[in-house]
Amino acid sequence: MKNIIILALIILIPFISKSQADIAAARALTIGTSVTVTGVVLNGSELGNVRYVQDSTAGIAVYNASANPVLTSAIKGDKITVTGFLKNYNSLLEIDPVTNATLVSSSQPLPQIQIITPIGMNESVESELMQLNHCLIQGTGNFVANTNYTFTSNGESGQLRTVTTCPLVGQPIPTGAVNISGIVSQYSFTGYGGYQLLIRNGFDIVPDSSILITSPITVSNITTTGFTLNWITNISGSTQIYYGNTTNLELGILNGTTNATNHTINVIGANAAEIFYIRAFSVHNNDTAKASIQTFITQSNSSGDMKVYFTRSVDNTVSAGTNAITLNSLIDDTLINYINRSKYSLDIAIYNFSTTNIADITGAINAAKNRGVAVRIIHDDAASNTGLTGLDAAIGQISNGNSGGIMHNKFVVIDANSVNPEDAIVWTGSTNWTDLQINYTDANNVIIIHDQSLAKAYKIEFEEMYGSSGLLPNASNAKFGSYKTNNTPHEFIIGGNRVELYFSPSDSVTERIIDVIGTADNELYVETNLITKTNLATAIGNKANAGVVTKAMVSSPGSCTPAVVSILSLALGNNFKEYIEGGILHHKLLIADPNYTSSDPLVLTGSHNWSASAETVNDENTLVVHNATIANIYYQEFVKRFGLSLVITNNNEELTNNKINIYPNPCSDFLNIEFSERNKSAIIIKLYDISGKLVLSEIENVIDKYSCTLNISKLNKGLYVLTINDDNALQFYQKLSVE
Repeated sequence: MKNIIILALIILIPFISKSQADIAAARALTIGTSVTVTGVVLNGSELGNVRYVQDSTAGIAVYNASANPVLTSAIKGDKITVTGFLKNYNSLLEIDPVTNATLVSSSQPLPQIQIITPIGMNESVESELMQLNHCLIQGTGNFVANTNYTFTSNGESGQLRTVTTCPLVGQPIPTGAVNISGIVSQYSFTGYGGYQLLIRNGFDIVPDSSILITSPITVSNITTTGFTLNWITNISGSTQIYYGNTTNLELGILNGTTNATNHTINVIGANAAEIFYIRAFSVHNNDTAKASIQTFITQSNSSGDMKVYFTRSVDNTVSAGTNAITLNSLIDDTLINYINRSKYSLDIAIYNFSTTNIADITGAINAAKNRGVAVRIIHDDAASNTGLTGLDAAIGQISNGNSGGIMHNKFVVIDANSVNPEDAIVWTGSTNWTDLQINYTDANNVIIIHDQSLAKAYKIEFEEMYGSSGLLPNASNAKFGSYKTNNTPHEFIIGGNRVELYFSPSDSVTERIIDVIGTADNELYVETNLITKTNLATAIGNKANAGVVTKAMVSSPGSCTPAVVSILSLALGNNFKEYIEGGILHHKLLIADPNYTSSDPLVLTGSHNWSASAETVNDENTLVVHNATIANIYYQEFVKRFGLSLVITNNNEELTNNKINIYPNPCSDFLNIEFSERNKSAIIIKLYDISGKLVLSEIENVIDKYSCTLNISKLNKGLYVLTINDDNALQFYQKLSVE
């Protein structure tokens, strides 16, 4: 018997050995193979559900899809044994699903960190802990969740990423050189992606110099011949920049103030609408603090003329002198007129472009191509774009493919590089090129700006997505979504007014929106399709609580998160409303202080919905126009929409679900209203048609009653909105169909 047992063990040993492997050996096996590995955990919950483990041979990702308790509680320094199946997730090799996980020990030292350069971030070190030195991170403001940031080191470029749960989210992006530690991961799919360094916490990014740039590089005094740059360092140092008209910084070094902590340097002798790429730096003894390369532009010689159009009605009674204009079903014709003006170049980035019930935009684009205009188009891969099918086959086109988000822009750049600065035009706003968006159904806006500097900035963004400065796109070089970089100018002087421009997701636009909300001294008006970012709702609510007149309107409360509805309902009360005019409220607008010319009146508009997707993965553009006339024009539209909208309150769900029942719906002659408890007061019942017009208003004496019946036989067939108020102003609202 003893010999049999020994023989059995001898036979079993190879199988036991085969089921256990070092991580390098496991990585070499076929996808779908079950493996068992042991290694030290490199991260905790700061990277979400994935744990990276490393032994002396390699590293591997372990995805905790089934919430295994050992993996859920695993932190840096835990030594664990994991069994599961090999899986390829967008080129990242991981163990998923996990069939077993065991904690071997805790408080183990992490593997010795290796120092590499960006080009060394490859398959050979995937899922391992690495360090890169003397790095400059592109970006300003604070780190944003689920965002890739380009950094440079050793003359090479790489990507670092902050995930939603990373503690660095919301913290300032370093402006100077740093040493970065992190885990090399990968997220790739056809045509996009690559290796990225995952940052775990603030200790993964440390300065590599005694002198640090502690503020963003800001620009002021923008003229047609130059501008001024400013920054702050922690200790005294020189004030210098490398600069050029390309990222090669070929114009050399320019010197400013000496031995200062508050640094000022002037770029002079420039041309109008001249683009500069600049790296600011300060030297203290043998240490140098360098900022990442940023883009600036001088003022153009264009007129700066701005035109604004709306698809729905406006209220000119609040006009300050320049009346807002509604183009009822004429936005498409206006667009064609601008396309027909193009002489040299026509760059179009459009999310949704159809041909149903709109003018022949396709024909206008083809006509531009036929008269020698260089036409290029970017569109969304998944949206309906029947307008593209009739285009000349020689016109260059590219879509965002599988970028992870949508190409949601709606902008046109005309003749950006013309020798006549007045030829340069930017068309943007919220309007897609479709029947519902243009023909007085959805509420939208268009803004058209004659400015060459702005047109050149949009062209930079266009060519980053297009992957080429030529007629044809280069898919291998094209960048969409989180793979784009912050590479455009943000500050302009247009027609004597300050204008800001930001693109998503590279430019931390949510932070910029919060900054703009913060400028409201007296009035704040928000008119946007949706709000799902709680920090935006909080910023709006804080203004209301501080005594600023604050009003907000969304397409529907259902398009917002419950947290946002709760915050805004509590802070704004009856000044938080729902759009009910038919179609959708498609604006993404913010108006600050339109009636206070001394308080920097401004408008924020563009394609950027106030959502996480717009912030982190979608391609969007946002303009901030500091101009009293433009602010008043948008205010005229807001006043009209807000007057036709309905109040959203925190009581809506309670009243709808628990206290009031409306039936039948659809209805014809009579409508029954039932209450779950006896009423203590009369109620006011109102019906609005889809244009927002009040068509019925009745006071029902329902004291001590459980129900009442409303005669609606005289109403026309169609969609209505029913509201009910009692003497406590508790409001019920529901959409009602009359047949």
